[in-house]
Amino acid sequence: MGYEIGSPIEDKTINKQDNPLILDEWSKYVLSRRQAYFQERASIIGPEYNINKKSWDIIIEREWNVMEERLRGGIGVEQEVVELFGDDFFQDREDLIHEIMNMTSSLPTAIVGDKERKELKIYTFEDFLMLANQGIFRDEIFLLNTQSRWKKKVAITLLDYGYKPSQTIMLEGVRHYVIEKN
Repeated sequence: MGYEIGSPIEDKTINKQDNPLILDEWSKYVLSRRQAYFQERASIIGPEYNINKKSWDIIIEREWNVMEERLRGGIGVEQEVVELFGDDFFQDREDLIHEIMNMTSSLPTAIVGDKERKELKIYTFEDFLMLANQGIFRDEIFLLNTQSRWKKKVAITLLDYGYKPSQTIMLEGVRHYVIEKN
């Protein structure tokens, strides 16, 4: 990441939400995270990104808006950055965590396995990536619907996050991958 952590902000008497110096540092941090996110997504998408850059940018921007809102709540923010700005800088953290839990609990599921039947949540790669980038992805085993042709890049990214595909299954004529934590 391109953001450099400065010295802790010591003055507890100022309102950090209104302080221009603090807001400027926060803006630099968010911009750095945004640039890294856009670069990572374009890399994962691969040549398909350059073919339809405008459409992909709209999708990535939509994903980023959700991530940025969660960053403002301190979700997915590195501990050293939280310490720099202080816990009181981040608002609505508990509400955002509750919202995320509600969102993931409403994801579709499928029962897989012959002997050991398990109900697994079905994630799109975009949902997995967004939650993993925020540091809040918790499932140890799940189904992945890649929804596209860039499966090699998806597999590499999953490995980067500590997951591996363990089998392929068909659900309603669509190929899904069972993904497990390494």
